[in-house]
Amino acid sequence: MDDSVKIVNEFDRDGHHYKVGVSADGQVSVYVDNEAKAHHGYHFPGVIQIPKGIEIDGQMILRLPIDCDDAIEKGIEELNA
Repeated sequence: MDDSVKIVNEFDRDGHHYKVGVSADGQVSVYVDNEAKAHHGYHFPGVIQIPKGIEIDGQMILRLPIDCDDAIEKGIEELNA
């Protein structure tokens, strides 16, 4: 995991563990099932849009619903402080 990424939320959904992180420039990173490689995306209210997608259980996921908008914003602020 990249040291410049601050993990702001973790959750389990459909048998998978997700970590959501942010970097100082606002890029959102999603780690699935403790992978070291991040999937990068953009934060919109209530969702992370992942342009290249994440393949999970044979399905390509391009949008990941989230419930951590405030934590993402706070993480970006802390990294830029």
